[in-house]
Amino acid sequence: MRLLQAPPVSAAAMLAVLLTGCASGSTDGANTPCADINVSIGETSKDLSAAAISRGKISNFDVPFWVPGGVKARSALEDRQTRKIEGLETELAAKRQERASRCQRP
Repeated sequence: MRLLQAPPVSAAAMLAVLLTGCASGSTDGANTPCADINVSIGETSKDLSAAAISRGKISNFDVPFWVPGGVKARSALEDRQTRKIEGLETELAAKRQERASRCQRP
């Protein structure tokens, strides 16, 4: 069985490209806060979607008629998820406003 070997020139060229890519990477201080805000907006959006999905599952759950207080409990859970969603929407709007004021659009 014969092993394939890459020519040494191409391996060296690839290594040089990889090393210069790492060495030339500069971090701009102005972009870092914008990146942090974008990450925060993404995380909040994920939480918002998860809460909405959870509320949908709760509202679609059929409580048996013989369970005492089942409908009331489901309603309380829906209300709690609704409050959570409203809080996340408020937080997301504030983060978007902060991004609009601090970060420049390309």
